[in-house]
Amino acid sequence: METDDPRREATRLITAQAWLALGTVDPGGIPSVTYVPFAAVDGAFGIVVSRLAAHTASLLARRPASVLLVDDDFERRDPYARPRFTVGVVAAPNAAGSASAGAIWSSLERRHGDTVGTLRMLPDFEAISLVPVSGRLVLGFASAHTISAATIVELLRAAG
Repeated sequence: METDDPRREATRLITAQAWLALGTVDPGGIPSVTYVPFAAVDGAFGIVVSRLAAHTASLLARRPASVLLVDDDFERRDPYARPRFTVGVVAAPNAAGSASAGAIWSSLERRHGDTVGTLRMLPDFEAISLVPVSGRLVLGFASAHTISAATIVELLRAAG
């Protein structure tokens, strides 16, 4: 399904994808990539991550981070031309027991099921909001679009 509407395609990627690729940078400048289930919460990507994971320390230190959503339609797309949405983010940790942390946990549980409830009981998990600061949507060859932070926040609010 090709579209000329970048906003609609960004919305589709946000709502269709259950997880995002998360890129962080450690104190030595070494990049790291992982994947994390997410939910759209209050205009941000809401995630929960273990303090045992290397990327969590980078997020808690508010180092630069980026997320990537990729169209998972493997059957019909040229792998070089798959739609993808890269978003630069700033991590905003949420205090345990706060309303914002609760909103992330509840949204993730609605979206991803019972495993989230189990994770919530573990003391090493942090609820973090990944707040958009910039975006780049690639829809295929010669089709790349800058998406403003304000637009991404709006799309995430609508998706939440």
